[in-house]
Formats: sequence, C-alpha cells, structure tokens
Amino acid sequence: MVMSRYNERQNAMSAIYIHLLREQTMQEVLEDNRFVSEVGTFIQDFNLQDEMLQVVMNVEARKDIYSRAIDHYLTKWRFDRLGFIEQAILLMACAELELGYQDKVVIVNEAVNLAKDFSDEESYKLINGVIDAL
Repeated sequence: MVMSRYNERQNAMSAIYIHLLREQTMQEVLEDNRFVSEVGTFIQDFNLQDEMLQVVMNVEARKDIYSRAIDHYLTKWRFDRLGFIEQAILLMACAELELGYQDKVVIVNEAVNLAKDFSDEESYKLINGVIDAL
C-alpha cells in the first residue's frame, strides 16, 4: 500500500510525539507499533520512507538546537511549555527545513494541516507564524 505524503507526515509526527511523551529513543519508538493506538489512529502498516525517516532521526539528534531556534520566535511562550503535539509538529518542520526535501511553503502548509487535524483549535496560527519566521 502506497502511503500519501500527508499520511507519512502523520506517522512521523506520531513517532516524534511518542518520542517526546515517553522519552524513548526514536529507534525504540519506531520498533514499537503500540504508539499508534495512543494517538487515536490505526495505521495498518507503519513505515516511514527514507526522507521522513531521516526527518525523525534528525529531530532526535538536533532537538535541542531546533527547540532553541523555535524559542527565539515564540512570543510570551517557551518551547517546553507547548503541548507535545505542537512540539512534534514544530520539530518536524525544523528538520524538514534543514534537510531541504520540500519547499518551505509546502512544509508550512503541511504543518498547519497537521495542527488543524491534531491540535487545539487555534494552535495552527502559532505553528504557521513560527515556521514562517524560521
């Protein structure tokens, strides 16, 4: 089954979310399919293609650098005070921007869509503003 780019991003965001929530290594998260039910989504065949796999691995390796960059653009907020979903979306966007697999406009649009689907009603505005400023 071929997975859409958006569905693959959902999987990547879910993996990053569980990585943050459980404080597990990304390798542990990727080897453990139980995380799928915790985010309320059933994914029959969890598999990240090379690009998105590199994105989630970069998130783990460069999380501190990304969170400091995000902090710089947060007004009256700190990265560590954001919800794990928002953190996951922002970290994933940072990795995607750094790796350059997609144009910035695509990354912003996909991140906003993820925020609208999985986060609080107004969170997409914060996500949009921060990623656009990066």
